[in-house]
Amino acid sequence: MVKRRKPSDEAAAPAQAVDPASAAGGYAPTLNAGFQATTSRVQEMHQAISGKTFDSLGLVPGLSVPTRIVQSVHDAITQGVYAAVRHGGSAALSIARGAERLASDPNHIPGKKERALRSALNGAVGDALAASGSALAVQMSLQDRNGALPLTRAALTSLRPRVCVFLHGLGCDEQSWRLRTDAWATSPWADALPQGETIQYGALLEREPGIEPDISALWLRYNSGLAIDHNAQRLAELLDRVAQTAPQVDDWLLIGHSMGGLVARRAQALAGEQGLAWARKVPMIVCLGSPHQGAPLAKFGQITTAALAVSEVTRPLARIANARSRGIKDLRHGLKGAAAGAGGVDTPALRLVFATLGDEAGGGIGKWVGSLLGDGLVRGGSAADDGLVGDVQRVELAGLGHMSLLNHPRVYAVIRAWFGGPSG
Repeated sequence: MVKRRKPSDEAAAPAQAVDPASAAGGYAPTLNAGFQATTSRVQEMHQAISGKTFDSLGLVPGLSVPTRIVQSVHDAITQGVYAAVRHGGSAALSIARGAERLASDPNHIPGKKERALRSALNGAVGDALAASGSALAVQMSLQDRNGALPLTRAALTSLRPRVCVFLHGLGCDEQSWRLRTDAWATSPWADALPQGETIQYGALLEREPGIEPDISALWLRYNSGLAIDHNAQRLAELLDRVAQTAPQVDDWLLIGHSMGGLVARRAQALAGEQGLAWARKVPMIVCLGSPHQGAPLAKFGQITTAALAVSEVTRPLARIANARSRGIKDLRHGLKGAAAGAGGVDTPALRLVFATLGDEAGGGIGKWVGSLLGDGLVRGGSAADDGLVGDVQRVELAGLGHMSLLNHPRVYAVIRAWFGGPSG
């Protein structure tokens, strides 16, 4: 049998999502690390496939020696090619890094598109970015309509008696709540905001007549690639600091979309366990399309990774698939097995909104589509979570997708009613 050559040390190096030595850089070091890791995995897969072929040929009488010669030439050429690709890509991205540094301003404030890119990157590999100290790792903060909220007494004393905190989902940020505004054009709230201001739930609640006490809206920005429990603990501590500086706030209302709903529930539960005063001032948590029992796509990712790991040929692909963030992996199970405050004395009312793609106008087929696909990312059974007990209300909105829950008049009408808005 022909002895299979091992990949070079360079090719066999473990994948690094982020180069710690380059953490202070920008996008170029991160892209370079991903490029190097992917190239190594492709080379490993190539060698696994060719190795099996050479092993088989080596068993044929009279072909052992020629096979060994051909394999030596093949390995020398392929290692040279992959090394050239690896170093060439590294050189190109090093140039990009230099250009990025020249264009960077220490006082630079990222624009909307750059913030969206960073948020998506954090959703994919945010745990690795944070572990390496990368400047690209999103830091948790609260935002108001004017930007980052200073945690000073002067700023926080302006908060109203009720504060509603909006928590985005995986790979998103506070801007996500302002997307998909077309549906508002024919709604009763089409002209509710000053001209030029983007319509969104928080801005409407702040100005909604008939809702008392008045509401201040805040939006959370966080690294959605980190573990749900990590983000929940950080949020519990952040709101504790804010609550101590703003004792005039009587109620903390939490609205979370997708992963954000899980973080909200877990943060309130942890705060209650740790005796943080704000946890007793949460009358309601609203979850929009949150996968309380896990998300099918996240579960599918785990199954796919396990299947790829079975074969030597596809194992490199399993390593790439397994590089997804801890936040994504946590969505496999939702909050199953984690204490989320259910049944305790400080348990807030839970209000669950979930969507289904199938429109009821479609009759039996529409209902079947909705039951099978849910909102496209989260199935109704997980978002409704029939196992939850206590003060729980559930509303299904047919004909909407997962991302539509972020900014749609049908969703707002439900939230508005729960928060004490006038009927009609």
